Amino acid sequence: MQKSALISIFVGLLTIFIATGAHAAWVAASNGEIPAGSLVGGNEADGANLYICRANYEGGLHVGKVRPAFGGCNIGWGGKEVAVAQYETYVVWASAANGDVPAGAVVGGYESDGTDLYVCRGAYQGGLHMGKVRKAFQACNLGWGGKEVKVNPYEVLVE
Repeated sequence: MQKSALISIFVGLLTIFIATGAHAAWVAASNGEIPAGSLVGGNEADGANLYICRANYEGGLHVGKVRPAFGGCNIGWGGKEVAVAQYETYVVWASAANGDVPAGAVVGGYESDGTDLYVCRGAYQGGLHMGKVRKAFQACNLGWGGKEVKVNPYEVLVE
């Protein structure tokens, strides 16, 4: 990837983080798996998404691209393209509250009537727990201690 394209991606990320209060983290994956919320960094000529990844290889940590068909994070190394089976993808969470669901939120499921449920997480009892959110909930609903609890504010997984 050209230096100008990388700069554009990072400026875009910075803008998203400032505007939405988003938080990002590297998440472990393997064998072509794409964790929900992984950041798209580009695409193939046929339009297939390429996700940002990084992998340990030959003593270094190298940035590359991944999609399910690759079976790993493809990096450039030693004049070759190398697929590394164990890697991490970049995942983004956006701050929200009161049932708000930010643009680009990842749909994790749906209600029996077809209403989308989005992936959220929130701090509760000293932990960070995942759950579901939609506007009507007015919070991130998560299971804890045998009950469903509401957490506000929370974060929503975004693409």
